[in-house]
Amino acid sequence: MPRKTSPARVEAFFRALAETGNQTIAAERAGVSTVWARRHRAADPVFAERLAATIAAASERLRAAASVGPDGKWRMADGEELVVRGRCARRVQIARARPGQFTPRTEARFLKALAQCCNVAAASRAVGLTATAAYYHYHRWPDFAKRWDAALEEGYVRLEMALFEAAGRVFRAVDYPQDVPIEPMSFDQAITLLHQHQLRVHGTGKPQGVRRAWKPKTGDEAFAELAHKLDRMEKMIRAREGGDPAAQPAAVQRSLARGMRVVRGDGGHG
Repeated sequence: MPRKTSPARVEAFFRALAETGNQTIAAERAGVSTVWARRHRAADPVFAERLAATIAAASERLRAAASVGPDGKWRMADGEELVVRGRCARRVQIARARPGQFTPRTEARFLKALAQCCNVAAASRAVGLTATAAYYHYHRWPDFAKRWDAALEEGYVRLEMALFEAAGRVFRAVDYPQDVPIEPMSFDQAITLLHQHQLRVHGTGKPQGVRRAWKPKTGDEAFAELAHKLDRMEKMIRAREGGDPAAQPAAVQRSLARGMRVVRGDGGHG
């Protein structure tokens, strides 16, 4: 090793590297340069082997992290937020947060907004991110998912209370206490949000976007449904035309006649 790099500084570099898996941040913390690390890796096989083993061990340890926010002293570096990055990649490390990325502070602001409005899209816009990014972050970090569920339940209760207070003024925007700027919502939007999150909060209802399985109808059920629809159509047309069947368009008369023959079993053609 060069004389100007003391053994204590080398050990400080490897301690920081073992905690972060990031050569750049470890070099900054130990007071050495990244060029120093690259040169020693190329010239010293023992150094290179230790470097690779330390990075691999740090990556495996960080892969099991439950939160995007590093612990303790690794939350900030030179005034910039640090995050656990690369969870789904081959190498995981503590690195500086990228623009538009969830950080511990962004998480806190998002969850605070979600606890106020129970609206994932609105909470995402409040922190300058998309709902897609929020859901991706939810499924990626278990700790954030737990806090999300708690914030959503709190927002659900707040929204219910706001709706009770707004029951006498249905067509006005729903007011709710807020610390983070959230766009106002209508009464219908608030009801929709409660319906969307009913399953997660109360365990009732069905998941969003899930449709009931298709079930084939019997002949009698199909005829009964067709007869009902034809009856409704005939009533609407009679009401529109003043109840005079002769005033109905010829095409409508033929459709009604054909439908009634199908229902009676006389055949649907001719």
